[in-house]
Amino acid sequence: MMHLLDTAELLVASWILSGEGDRVPTSHGILDRSLQAAVNDEACPSWVRDQLHFVDSRVGLQCIELPAVLNWAQRAQLASAPNPFRQSTHLLISARAARRLLGDLDVKEEVAIKWGRLLRKNVGAESSSVGA
Repeated sequence: MMHLLDTAELLVASWILSGEGDRVPTSHGILDRSLQAAVNDEACPSWVRDQLHFVDSRVGLQCIELPAVLNWAQRAQLASAPNPFRQSTHLLISARAARRLLGDLDVKEEVAIKWGRLLRKNVGAESSSVGA
């Protein structure tokens, strides 16, 4: 289970350090598809790639571990509580705290920023297609 906490910490830190905005879209499978694209691009550390699994379901592509990752982020007070009625999750940490998490995870800031930018890019593309 601690690996999912590590993934939650990396996801939050990468998002915070990669650009403006502290809201991560979580509806319509947008984050699931963005995570898969980032994993396929090998932008994230190998230990993340090895533990995330994706399936095609009745509602589209899903990352099996994503609900648990978001739950760990909330339990660690890195993010607001996942809410099925909200379109996004609000991240609660500063850039300084994000850098501290990366140090604890032994992930270089450049790697996290690259992964976060790829996630943001893919989320932006997905958000556009959902609204169409």
